[in-house]
Amino acid sequence: MGVVSYLNDDNVIDIIHEMLTYIVYPGIRDGVIRCTNINDNKDCFTMVSHKRLLKSVVFLIFLFSIIKIYWTMIKRQGNQSTDVIGSKLTMMCQYNETRTVFNASKYKLSPVPKHSLKNDTTEPVSPEIAEFFTRLNRTLCEDFSVLILTPIHNSERDIENYVNLIRTLNYPKNRLSVVLGEDGSNDRTFLKAQNAIEVFRSIGLRRADVLHFNFTGGLETNSWMKEHSYVNQFQRRSHLARARNLLLMSALMGDEDYVLWMDSDLRSVPPDLIQQMIYVNKDVVTASCLFRENNGRLRIYDKNSWRETAESLQRQRKLPQQQLVVEGYGASLRVYLPHLQGEGKRVVSIDGVGGCSLMIKAECHRNGLYFPEKLFLRHIETEGLAKMAKHMGYGVYGLPFLNIFHS
Repeated sequence: MGVVSYLNDDNVIDIIHEMLTYIVYPGIRDGVIRCTNINDNKDCFTMVSHKRLLKSVVFLIFLFSIIKIYWTMIKRQGNQSTDVIGSKLTMMCQYNETRTVFNASKYKLSPVPKHSLKNDTTEPVSPEIAEFFTRLNRTLCEDFSVLILTPIHNSERDIENYVNLIRTLNYPKNRLSVVLGEDGSNDRTFLKAQNAIEVFRSIGLRRADVLHFNFTGGLETNSWMKEHSYVNQFQRRSHLARARNLLLMSALMGDEDYVLWMDSDLRSVPPDLIQQMIYVNKDVVTASCLFRENNGRLRIYDKNSWRETAESLQRQRKLPQQQLVVEGYGASLRVYLPHLQGEGKRVVSIDGVGGCSLMIKAECHRNGLYFPEKLFLRHIETEGLAKMAKHMGYGVYGLPFLNIFHS
């Protein structure tokens, strides 16, 4: 904003005065009227008048442009900041945390627990609280190119709803790209994905494609219990990390600003999901991923989004370096993302992320941030990425009031 710092109110007036003196009234400063034909006063006066008129018109157009630029930059300086994403400088809608003051005495929030332990439920907040922590007062969040990446495997029953979710996003379709990465399915997933791509192209997406990866090492089972048992988590998550990395390397172009990782089996997402995540301007940010039981009770689906505590870190220091640490298999000494609502903040710092709805600045990926296929600080895949992001100096954050729902 160097131009704005120079063009303050006082020296703008001085500049205008000087330009008026030299351009509109030439010769007045030196006490003379310069004219090439000094023998004919009438012709001299006419020529000078025409020159002055022409210069005045040109100057007024120039002056109007300067004032317009100056005024626009002053307004933007007051409510926005600039962020360099990739190689382009873009004015962006940036959330200013200091301006968000929550009236804790008026609205009650559940206090943040010391540890989440075995509690995987969360209380719904009032519409007033939800609106306070998700309101958007600018639309410049829609000026970025976003690439949605989704790994799929035996997902034929989820594709139709996934297409509907993408269609309901109110982010400009010409700024959106979707690439699906199909990995060795034994059903009609790939065929349905191809049909989905045609739909995406028909609604004006910037780019849409499906890639087929045929590599071994995945967990072959139709049992949800076996797939999610603790003993199988290293094999399962390592394979998923590899699928994510292959999809990332194959799909990320040089001009995307953000990468949004989305599960294929989500049930619902807010229409302004992308704007909400861009708005907080973080390197790595995730939404709160829940599921609703038949009785209406809300439970935490994605237990990979959490904040470390002193006790959880102390426990990890006692573990072997090659022991995988994952949540959801006993009492957790960490605090799950939805339980951080009690801090009364729109965005909170966390240490682990899940992949239900995970946004990462594309530049972070280009700089080497990926999903560890082997243990990184005792973690793998999405949680491993979060640990790696912090190790690389990137910020990792969560949106405890922005809810998406899993099937």
